[in-house]
Amino acid sequence: MKKKKEKKENKDQVNEPLAIYGNNLRFFQSFEEQEKAELEEMASLSSVEILQHLRRFINTAYGMHGYNPDVLPSKHNISNIKYV
Repeated sequence: MKKKKEKKENKDQVNEPLAIYGNNLRFFQSFEEQEKAELEEMASLSSVEILQHLRRFINTAYGMHGYNPDVLPSKHNISNIKYV
């Protein structure tokens, strides 16, 4: 029987693709510093940009992919779904 070579795991290394995060990672020294930076970032956005961020969060939460804010539907339907 041959023994399989086991790979040593380096617990200090993260093997995740950088493409998921991009190059926009920021590190903070405290939660207060993080909150201050987030508030400054939100304050710099226009009302339209804030609504676009909100729409993106809603789309992600409900799995609505391919939403284009420039091509809005002309008719909206709201229906009640009977819970069984």
